[in-house]
Amino acid sequence: MKNQETQNREPGLELVIAFVGSWTRFVCRQRSRGWLIAALFCLLVGCASNPKTITFQHHYHRQDLSFNEEDLKQLQFYISTDIVARYKDATGTKSVLVTGMTPVVVTGAGPNWVKVNSREGGVDVPFVTDPNHYNGFYWIATEVEGSKEFKKISELPEKVFLHKGTRYQLVSGSGAFLLVDWEGWESLAKSRKVTEGRRVGDR
Repeated sequence: MKNQETQNREPGLELVIAFVGSWTRFVCRQRSRGWLIAALFCLLVGCASNPKTITFQHHYHRQDLSFNEEDLKQLQFYISTDIVARYKDATGTKSVLVTGMTPVVVTGAGPNWVKVNSREGGVDVPFVTDPNHYNGFYWIATEVEGSKEFKKISELPEKVFLHKGTRYQLVSGSGAFLLVDWEGWESLAKSRKVTEGRRVGDR
């Protein structure tokens, strides 16, 4: 039966059917390629929008190169994760959101801490490290009332950030740490003069 139907078709009709079939397959292939190209484009744009960062470590990235406060102020830092905090003022309870990968700059530094800021006139947020830990990260910290010391917030029973008398209750982000721009850090590290040594007979 199938052979009889095929024989009864006109040659021109067969050409039309073959052309339509080829065109349909071509369109489907082009559509698939288009979706693939769009997906790859989105992936590349997403990768390009995120800076190449590394977790900032106390000894390896700071102490071993003797970076002082002025050196740190030349580097671009980022917050590792979202931070959501609430505080009360005369008008009621307000919320503060700092999204992950927000760029920040160093505004102050001590032996085992740095303060960073995300905008002019904004809050200086301290990050503290354990200098006894070689690969110690810089974790979000808080002022200690009546002291000049800082404490890691994640280790406190109450996740509160104290700044100039204002208590910020951390809803999330108590485990945030600092990231640093890899290219900026590498460039600054290379600027450090390496001792070439001295040979016998050198003056």
